[in-house]
Amino acid sequence: MHDKFFQTARMNMVKNQILPNNVKNKALIESFSTIQKEIFVPEDQYDLVYTDSEIKISKNRNLMKTFVIAKMLDRCNFNIDDKVLIIGCLTGYSIAILSKMVNYVVGIDNEKEIIDMASKNINKLNILNCSIFYKKDLSQGLSRNAPYDKIFIEGSVKSVPAPIIKQLKDDGEIFVTLKNQNYVGDFVRGLKIESNLSIEKCFNTNVKDKMELII
Repeated sequence: MHDKFFQTARMNMVKNQILPNNVKNKALIESFSTIQKEIFVPEDQYDLVYTDSEIKISKNRNLMKTFVIAKMLDRCNFNIDDKVLIIGCLTGYSIAILSKMVNYVVGIDNEKEIIDMASKNINKLNILNCSIFYKKDLSQGLSRNAPYDKIFIEGSVKSVPAPIIKQLKDDGEIFVTLKNQNYVGDFVRGLKIESNLSIEKCFNTNVKDKMELII
């Protein structure tokens, strides 16, 4: 496979998967149009890179379908002044997407091999407005760079741990899929008000167990 093939496939992904799902943010669409997703997936998964499939990254972790993560990020209302924490950043694809839209992105994950891949990928694209860290316990977030304007959890959780809420600015927002039963979850926006979260449901989404973050 060569660059021209991937470029055509990437534009088809935007046209046939992202736009039909009512994604409106122009900067977000531009990021998905230009960021080379193939950099962030294993070579043995290249056949799936721009399809509407989940992509296996490690034994228990998948990269979400692109149109699903696009719908999620579209609801996050990112702006150019935001400092954002991504929990469960995998190989860095979401970091690269947001790097074009916000002031600074911090990514954490709890698998060292994945973190090494993410750092390599981000360096390859010469993205400078981000940092990536290994954190064994994702429930603790990353206090060293707090407070954050927004936090995005890339995966599903049963509840948002208190240390993560604490790392949001006052009136900061957290976006996450809250898992309820079976494989069904609700992608929600949580607004921090006096150390608590006011939860607003955005849409239903199906998240497989192996995508769930144990935090």
